[in-house]
Amino acid sequence: MVRYECRCHVFLKSHLKTGITMLSIYGKKLRPQHEMEKIISATSCVEERTLKKWQKISTADSGLIHIIVSGEVEFRRDSDELCLFTVTGQCIFGLSSMYYNATHMYGLVRSNTVVRSIKKEVFAQLMTEKNLWPELTKVLSWYICLMSKRDDILVARSAYSVVREFLYEINDLIVQHQRDINVYDYIQEYTNLARSTIIKILSDLKKGQYIVVEKGRLLNLTALPEKY
Repeated sequence: MVRYECRCHVFLKSHLKTGITMLSIYGKKLRPQHEMEKIISATSCVEERTLKKWQKISTADSGLIHIIVSGEVEFRRDSDELCLFTVTGQCIFGLSSMYYNATHMYGLVRSNTVVRSIKKEVFAQLMTEKNLWPELTKVLSWYICLMSKRDDILVARSAYSVVREFLYEINDLIVQHQRDINVYDYIQEYTNLARSTIIKILSDLKKGQYIVVEKGRLLNLTALPEKY
């Protein structure tokens, strides 16, 4: 087994060989960066505003497309505040409302974020004028892949399988991006698991010396068992 160590954390290369890819890594590997940049460049004439941490990007006005130029945004479900996924850097929010009244999500800003909000009719006209519909199609396909991967991780899975996936994702975020994450809060925000269930599974993993968690912070992670 080959291990890469960063501070106290251990990122296991053998885990990646199993074919399991965490959502954050999956999204980055597939991200259509070139296409995203071309679309965002086409909206350079649109006025920008800077949102501060914890401000919301609402889809209540379904007539707007939000171009996120820079920053970090969590996308949450309106009905229960469940965090669906987080995007760092450029993205386009509100594309589903171009043809449908889709207002089931909102964006929660996690760091200073620059946004351009543009009427969907104007956005569609820009895509036609700049011949960017093929690029937009690829961006939409990327979003579909993200949501499909998220379903693969969460739907019809045991609670342990879900927690296991998120522990690897948290480890990656800490090692690769120096994120300060409370494991209990993070898993609960991204899943519908009861906190007591999360605590029980993590407690058992600590007893088995698979993980070290202190004050909610993941300090060490080894190869986690496939089954609970």
